[in-house]
Amino acid sequence: MGRKAKWELDRDKRDALKKKAMSSLTVEQLHAIKETHKALRHVLSIIADCNDMYLSDVRKLDDAFWKIRNAFNLEEK
Repeated sequence: MGRKAKWELDRDKRDALKKKAMSSLTVEQLHAIKETHKALRHVLSIIADCNDMYLSDVRKLDDAFWKIRNAFNLEEK
């Protein structure tokens, strides 16, 4: 394999920074991010499939919102 292109080196650097950042998260923060990602993926799939949302999907979004808000102290003064 030859030398990497500049964009590949930049991508590898970004990926390494992301990996380092993720490893420094608390268990609560990592869980909040994973649950939010899962809820968003699910709800967006439902919306795309049937152009509708169920109340249970809204609840998943609401739960994910509060988990990520609390885990990262968002909206604090």
